[in-house]
Amino acid sequence: MADVLPRATPSPQAEPELTRGASIRATLRSLPWTGPATLLIAAVIVIPIVIMVRSSFMVTDSSGVTHGFAGLANYRELFAEPAFAEVALHTLTWVVVVVGASLAISLGLAQFLNKNFAGRRFVRWSLIVPWAAALVMTSTVWRVILEYGNGILNRLLMDLGLIAQPIGWYQDPAYAFTSVIVVGIIVTVPFTTYVILAGLQTIPGEVYEAAKTDGAGAWRTYWGITFPLLRPSLVIATILVVVYVFNSFPVIWVITGGNSGNGTDTTITWAYKIAFRQQLDTGEAAALSVLNVVFLCVVIFFYFSAIAAKDGRRRPLTAAVARLLAPVAERWTAFTARRGDPRARRRREGPARGAGVWRAVRPVGMPVIGLLISLFFLAPYVVMFLSTFKTSTELFASPATYLPETWMWSNWADIWTELDLAAFIKNSLIISVASTALVLLVSVPAAYYSARNRFAGRALFMRLVLVTQVIAPVSVVVGLYQEFVWVGAVNQYWSIILTNAAFNLAFSIWVLNGQFESVPIDVEEAAKLDGLGQLRTMVRIALPLVRPGLVTALIFSFIQVWNEFPVALTLFNNPTEGLQTLPVGIQQFVGLAQTNYQYLFAASLIAIVPVVLLFVVIEKHLVAGLTAGAVK
Repeated sequence: MADVLPRATPSPQAEPELTRGASIRATLRSLPWTGPATLLIAAVIVIPIVIMVRSSFMVTDSSGVTHGFAGLANYRELFAEPAFAEVALHTLTWVVVVVGASLAISLGLAQFLNKNFAGRRFVRWSLIVPWAAALVMTSTVWRVILEYGNGILNRLLMDLGLIAQPIGWYQDPAYAFTSVIVVGIIVTVPFTTYVILAGLQTIPGEVYEAAKTDGAGAWRTYWGITFPLLRPSLVIATILVVVYVFNSFPVIWVITGGNSGNGTDTTITWAYKIAFRQQLDTGEAAALSVLNVVFLCVVIFFYFSAIAAKDGRRRPLTAAVARLLAPVAERWTAFTARRGDPRARRRREGPARGAGVWRAVRPVGMPVIGLLISLFFLAPYVVMFLSTFKTSTELFASPATYLPETWMWSNWADIWTELDLAAFIKNSLIISVASTALVLLVSVPAAYYSARNRFAGRALFMRLVLVTQVIAPVSVVVGLYQEFVWVGAVNQYWSIILTNAAFNLAFSIWVLNGQFESVPIDVEEAAKLDGLGQLRTMVRIALPLVRPGLVTALIFSFIQVWNEFPVALTLFNNPTEGLQTLPVGIQQFVGLAQTNYQYLFAASLIAIVPVVLLFVVIEKHLVAGLTAGAVK
């Protein structure tokens, strides 16, 4: 999912009410601009959902061919599955714990990164690595870290005297689900932190200056000013983080997907197993996928309601929910008021001498804390890097070794023959470049026209784009697979390119829409007076002025496609023909009896380093894009 929070759609400049005929003509004029985006979304997202819903009521065989109407049989069969209650509980636990812990950690981390201190840019870059890196790569290194006998975590804990013998962190059912939850929190925190950081940067500095003048301390300022002003953005952020975590697939799949049973499955991973790994029952998998989409639709409703609430609008159902939650809101308001009370603040903050001590050590303390945060988030990738220089024997030595005993520099040369790395990179480049080009080709006209013109269906179009922001490809992968089987598009470049482009349109359209709206209309009016049409005005005048947003959309889309995993695993996965992307090609070797992790990690670093560097390039624009496109 493109991880960004769109704002409510602003109205273009005020225009007189259009007559019905004029409205129809305005809509027809919009089709060349918004039509391609609408068609792409319909073909790759809407139709697969329709196919998936239909399949959930049909009898299907293991090859996905339907054999008549089944009624509710697939749903009854799904609910009768012995694992259904367990997986449903896992899903609830996974979402609640990962989202709750990530938000709690990110609130403090974003507040920390919003302050000026030496090394802040490095700390922010260290958080970019787990966000920009493909979850497949990150999950692979965590799988090695959590290994039973030769994992670095067991070695560290035994050296510290915290455990007496190794623990099978992902093999042992007693620890497996907890382990993937911890990894899920670690890989979610960077995204959540950047989202909250974007919200913090919308709070005017004058507010803090006024609080400082009034003598407010750090705690009083946070609970009395920062948190109340951040709360509306935090509501929207929470909703999208719920979607992000609910749709998470690679963490569970890579670390524990090979385990027997459903001890760590959520409804997302279980649906994939039912369709493609265990029962091979696309009808039952479609039924579960429909339930997943229904959940996402509920989230979308609250998302729209949260955006409407920020604009001062409230729907009847939203108002009813607000009335039900009113007692909780009142208690929370009272709690935050107590936090801001001067007497309570003095009890919490202690004597002024403590504040004076902190001011004295702050120039050193802040960089040290930042360094520790950076080391924590970079540690898995340091393990990955060091493992590339180990022999196979040393990689599986028990206890594990921290540093290579013999530095095998030849591993970086051998990787090109041990893995079909050149083919993986070629496939990923073709798909990423073509998908990104298609995203820009389709999104730029749609974003520009919707920012500059009023036409019937504009609000509907923007909401359609917004919905695609929430529907992740893994949640409709069963419908996608059936659609592409019917049209003979499995293992075809064009099908995976169209799919990736459709699911990355939302970020590009929303960011560019906001950028185009920020361009003064007078600049374009002067160009039109010189005889330029709307297309040439967009190309010659508007596009150069929104170059930062264009670069951000380009790089972000490229990274998203480069790192995409579940759709490529399903629709573009034919190793005998050399048709695999880099994440899929690397992951296929994980879990084998003779897994050569040193080669996998070298390949992973080759895949990670370029996208991290690209992410660093757009880091400043990315936060600005999140701010302008989400929380204003």
